[in-house]
Amino acid sequence: MLSLGTNGDVRRVLPFSEKALRFAMKLSDEVQAVHVDAEECSDEVRQMWQRNVAAPFHEAGRIAPELVLLQSPYRFVLMPLVDYILKVERECPHRQVAVLVPELVVKHWWQTPLHNQRAQVLKLLLLMRGNQRIMVINIPWYL
Repeated sequence: MLSLGTNGDVRRVLPFSEKALRFAMKLSDEVQAVHVDAEECSDEVRQMWQRNVAAPFHEAGRIAPELVLLQSPYRFVLMPLVDYILKVERECPHRQVAVLVPELVVKHWWQTPLHNQRAQVLKLLLLMRGNQRIMVINIPWYL
């Protein structure tokens, strides 16, 4: 399972999300890419996914990762994502759940607060609310 970043541009998957997707496919054939839709762009995301991810996988004779779209009012991203991960954990009691989190790595320490800290908060929430079957794996993307 990984968080799909589009940065408001739903025409393509961001490079750091693509890197996480590639890594996820090396871990398992059962991969879910999760996009929290706070801007009502589900149709565009679904089309982008079909064009840029699902079609190339099918052409290569592989099973494409599943796209999961979560709706969220008021641009809340973390809680719908945490709730979904905990739901997957409950529904699959015999499996480990690996959550791949694409994360920006900046060159200078003082740049860190300038970038979104959702990855850190997501890890903290999963640590506090999850159990030992949830693993969080950072996928660094160097700026």
